[in-house]
Amino acid sequence: MNSTKFLLGALVGAVVGIQIGILIAPDKGENTRKKIAKKGGEYYDEVTGKLNGYIDNLTKKVSNVSDEVDKLARKAKAEVDKVTSKN
Repeated sequence: MNSTKFLLGALVGAVVGIQIGILIAPDKGENTRKKIAKKGGEYYDEVTGKLNGYIDNLTKKVSNVSDEVDKLARKAKAEVDKVTSKN
């Protein structure tokens, strides 16, 4: 989790740095605002896509673990039933 937080922080820092660079660049205000909006949209799409991929991957892993736990629980119940039926 710490590496995820670090990467997210680095990404946010890079975005902020780029936007500050654009703001201090000698250009008309209208052009600067357009550049910021365009880059912001690009970064938003990129981060959203990566975040959705991360969530999908995490969801699959949780589902797999849940399936394994269910299998183990059924196996344990079968063993308990087998032991109790012998008594």
